[in-house]
Amino acid sequence: MNWQAVDAALEAMQPELLTLAVSDSTKQKILGGNRDRPMVQVVTVHGGHNITAFRAKALSASDPRALMQAARRVRNNLFHGGKEDPLEEAFPGDDNQWITAATDVASGVLDLVVNGRLRPLP
Repeated sequence: MNWQAVDAALEAMQPELLTLAVSDSTKQKILGGNRDRPMVQVVTVHGGHNITAFRAKALSASDPRALMQAARRVRNNLFHGGKEDPLEEAFPGDDNQWITAATDVASGVLDLVVNGRLRPLP
């Protein structure tokens, strides 16, 4: 997937189209607060061993781009992130909220594509 092309297409369309396509709870989850979650996994090497940790990282100031970045981070964390015991989660129940928000963003983007409002740039 060419995520840079997706970001460019999101920037080229009317910015409110994606924010209107997602629920208020999704907007609050992703765009509210510090706009630095979902966290990203960072790998460092100590003594020849990979050490992983999740860290907060700022999302784009652009709302459509921030929504897409958050959805991608959820996807990356699901496939590549740590597999913690649910009883040891830093934010209990938070994972399901992020999955719901990311699914809402993906559905909103798909709706924009199907209706011809989000198109690849020439």
